[in-house]
Amino acid sequence: MQAFIEKAKSDNALMARLDELGAAGASAEGVVALAAEHGFSITVEDCREAAAKSCPHRRGELAETDLDDVAGGGTQNRWDPKVCCNYAKVEYRCVGFLTWCWCDHYSRDIEGNKDFGLYRHRCSMGRFNYLGSVWAEYR
Repeated sequence: MQAFIEKAKSDNALMARLDELGAAGASAEGVVALAAEHGFSITVEDCREAAAKSCPHRRGELAETDLDDVAGGGTQNRWDPKVCCNYAKVEYRCVGFLTWCWCDHYSRDIEGNKDFGLYRHRCSMGRFNYLGSVWAEYR
């Protein structure tokens, strides 16, 4: 699964197809089929486990293994004024496939006691800045 995600991060066409699947609310089976088209053997359980992991690009939580992503561009500019101007809260486009490829303009920071689960969601392009749960009203 990790190899498939790394491939998607470096292959714009593959990421676009994953974005289409994610935005359409496709099942994990769709992701498994797409991975197979690209020579990867993953399972529905692999997809569930990857989705359950928190994004490696949260501010203040870089691990040693994430330093390569920072240098190599682990996030991306997903800003599209025609689409993003309609957002008032975090959307799929802000976080990408399995929340592993955050837009450069999106950030989520813990606010107050981390056990309470309150987060500050911000778009640096000015689309939103609000307090909410982990994904708030992510659709």
